[in-house]
Parts: sequence; C-alpha cells; structure tokens
Amino acid sequence: MNKNDIIIAIQTVNTIAYVVTIIIGIGGNFWVSWKVGVVFLFDKTSVPRNIVMLILFICVADLLVLLHLILYVHFQFHQQWIFGTYVCKSFFIIEVVNKLVIPLALLLISRESYESVRMTSHKCAKKGLNPRFFFFRMYAGMASCAVVMMLISVLIFADIRTFVIPRKGTPTEVTVCSFHPPHPYATIFDVLAFVFGYVFTSAAYVYFYLRVPMILKRRYSSIKTTSSSSNRINCNSILRIRRTVTAFVIVYLVCWTPYWCLFWLLSFFPIANNWMVVLSTFTHLLPYISCTAYPVILTAINKGIRSAHTSIISSQKKKFMTIRAGAYQMITAQLGFVQTWLRDDTNGQLAPTIIRPRWSSSGSVGVSKVCVDEEEQEPPTTQIFL
Repeated sequence: MNKNDIIIAIQTVNTIAYVVTIIIGIGGNFWVSWKVGVVFLFDKTSVPRNIVMLILFICVADLLVLLHLILYVHFQFHQQWIFGTYVCKSFFIIEVVNKLVIPLALLLISRESYESVRMTSHKCAKKGLNPRFFFFRMYAGMASCAVVMMLISVLIFADIRTFVIPRKGTPTEVTVCSFHPPHPYATIFDVLAFVFGYVFTSAAYVYFYLRVPMILKRRYSSIKTTSSSSNRINCNSILRIRRTVTAFVIVYLVCWTPYWCLFWLLSFFPIANNWMVVLSTFTHLLPYISCTAYPVILTAINKGIRSAHTSIISSQKKKFMTIRAGAYQMITAQLGFVQTWLRDDTNGQLAPTIIRPRWSSSGSVGVSKVCVDEEEQEPPTTQIFL
C-alpha cells in the first residue's frame, strides 16, 4: 500500500467518524429534547428554569450544527459544493454558533451551577454588589458584540469559489464553500474568535466549575457535628461533585484546545500536504463531539431533570387514563340510549322517541325522551339519570 492509498483510507475513516457523530448526535439531542422539553413545558419549580432553557438552547443549536455538518460530509464524498451561495453562508453562520455561541451557553451553565452553590453559603453577597457579577455582565456584552460582528463578516465574505485542481493528471474544476475575508478583517475575525471563543470562555468555565467543590468543602468543614456518618456522606458527595466538574473541565479542554492550536498554526503556516489536511479534519471533529456530548451528559447526570420528567410523565398518563375512562363512559351511555330506543320501537310498547342526552345540574347524564305524536308535538318529558 503506497502513501496515497494510506491517506485515502484515513480520509475514509475520518468521513465515517463524521457520519457516526451525526447519527449519535441527532439521536442524543432528540432524547434530550424529549427529557428537557417535557420539564420545560410542565414543570416550573423542580429544576431552575435558566438551566433548562440553556440545555434546550444548546440542544437546538447542536441539531442545526449536525444538520449542516451533513453538507460537509457530502462535500467530502463528492468533492464538489452543489448547494449554492446562500447555503454556504448559512453553513458558516452555524460554524460561528458552534465555535462561539454554544461555548458561551456552556459557560452560562457553569456560572449558574456556581451561583446556585455560592448563593446558599453563609457568606454570599448580593449579586448587584458583587464585582465578579459586574465583570461577567460586561464580558457577556462584549462577547455578544463579537458574535454579531463575526456573523456580519460571514454574511459579507462567505461565498463559493471555483478552483482548477489536477486529479489523476487531468485539470478538474472544483467548487468549494469558503470564507476568506481580506487581511485586516481576517485578523480581527481570528482574534475575536480566539479571545471570546476560547481564552476568556475557557478561563471562566474552568473557574466556575472548579470553585463549586471548593465552596462546598469550605462550607461543610465549618459545620460542627457529632455524627461521623453525616460527615462521611458530605465528604462522599463533595468527592463525587469534584470528579464530575473535573471531568467536565478535562473534556472541554481536550476537545477545544487542539482545535484552536491548529487554528493559529494554519494561520501562519498554510496546509502544505495531505497529512495536514487529515490532521485538520480530525481536529475539526473534536468541537462537534464536545457540543454533541454535553447536552446528553448534562441531562443524564441531572437528577432533578430526570425526577421531574418521570413524575410529569406519570401524572400525564393518569390524566390520559381518566380522560379515556370518561370518554368510554360517555360512549357506553350513548349506546345504551340507542339500544333502549330500538327496543322500545321494536316491541311497540312506546312510540318512537328522540333521544336528547343532556347534563343535569348534579353532573349526571340525563336523557330527555320526546314522544312523537301526530296530533301533539310537545308531549310530557321523561328523564333518566345514570
């Protein structure tokens, strides 16, 4: 097997990895939408609304990212962009969402977790008087402005281009979807993406998550109790939380650090051979894996969401069974009225009657039977309550 065959085999493995990520990601996000969506619609108190809305936002954004990633897989198979200019711009807009907006949403979730622990401590300050809260609000505003500027740049400079590339010794026209802004705009775009998509976001993300077990440990160490079992439970809980947030931080850094390192490496040293292309595509897959895994992980480990979803489903099933039983009772009552009318008509004991079911004031189903007479149109009414 020569060098080209090895590269082709690796590129095939890379394409399969993208397809697997898309399939698992779409299935996982639909599962998250079912779990969290039910809680969002029917539960108002068990789970913080901010956490639920942020998880749903990440889920919807990730579904958009995965659907647009199908276009990239199509390009890998056919080596031609056939979807036009507007879809090309949409593809890079979703790339901005994947590289900046979803990490910012993950940062907000980490901050909500930190605030939920800090605000229950004995030495917490009010949000409005906390300087960290003010700086975070200022950072959120700057990040939002950066995202808007990058989206405008994508709308202006993202376009399709046609290149003549030799394939098997024959020049071939290849249409690609590309985003190459001019020099000053490209530098500004890269700096904004790196600073707000990785540097500040990662630093704040790590800070908020790692502070959670520290606050809990300091709080429980200050509580004097004579029960050793209580201390053991608190220590085990803090250890479990520490492992969880450490795993979050490691997964985040492992998925995003190689991408941004390669981002700047390719900015100074353009792709020179096929091996750099293979390395770039594999590194480019890591943020998609991260954004796909996080909604599933956040939903799976959140006992509040799972408990609220289970109780809501049980309650809705009981309501459905009650409605179905009531509907069955109504249908049975109506059939009983019809059978009575047919029996009376067949025996000839009563004149044909018109059955008019109605509701009595006590809630029972009543029947008004109006006898049809050739001489009198309004005979006496007989009521039957069930």
